[in-house]
Amino acid sequence: MGLRKGINSDLEYIFDIETKVYDKPYWNKKMLNEVLSGKTENRIWIYELNKIIIGFIIDLRYANEVNILNIAIRKSFQNKGHGTKMVYNYLKSLPKKCIVLLEVKKNNYKALKIYSKLNFQKLYIRKAYYNDGADAVNMRLIK
Repeated sequence: MGLRKGINSDLEYIFDIETKVYDKPYWNKKMLNEVLSGKTENRIWIYELNKIIIGFIIDLRYANEVNILNIAIRKSFQNKGHGTKMVYNYLKSLPKKCIVLLEVKKNNYKALKIYSKLNFQKLYIRKAYYNDGADAVNMRLIK
């Protein structure tokens, strides 16, 4: 298992995971390509198991603040601890004394459990944050 920075040849794998994991995906192929091509401040981190891409994290970093914009694990690898391992390894790779922020759907109990287990704190609820109208829980980890 390993975490590495995404490259252009990862696009189809990332897009496949994104469109199969989310009912209404926010990230389209053009947006993902722009991130992989370095046209934005965002970055994609690839999580592999036996050289198979099973998940990814999209983040935005500024000074000592990291915003996690998207996390996804291929459906066939979900509920096997891979999401926790991916996020744990990602957090370990971040510099010390940084603040990590994210939003998660209020009814995504599995993700909320993972983030709580990794010491994220709930900050507040953002009403109708997602494109399907769902509320978001804003969370923070001070590393």
